[in-house]
Amino acid sequence: MDKCNTCHNPYSPACDWNQGRCPNHPPTIKIQPKDTSKGHFYASLVKSGFRIFAGGNLAVGNFMIAGVLFVVAEIVGIVEELV
Repeated sequence: MDKCNTCHNPYSPACDWNQGRCPNHPPTIKIQPKDTSKGHFYASLVKSGFRIFAGGNLAVGNFMIAGVLFVVAEIVGIVEELV
């Protein structure tokens, strides 16, 4: 296994030298690029709206309506991941 020229430890995802940003080797953890689709953004806003209304209904004691709104928000969340 290769060793780092700076800290002399084997390369690993657990490397914490400089918060895991060792200049001597590429990162071992792959970061997903940011999702820039408009559909995902709008679905997220709709989902947040349902959750806000559900929270408001919980606050005033409308448990049935709040439950339905939370279920709808989860369905929108599934759609959000598909767009």
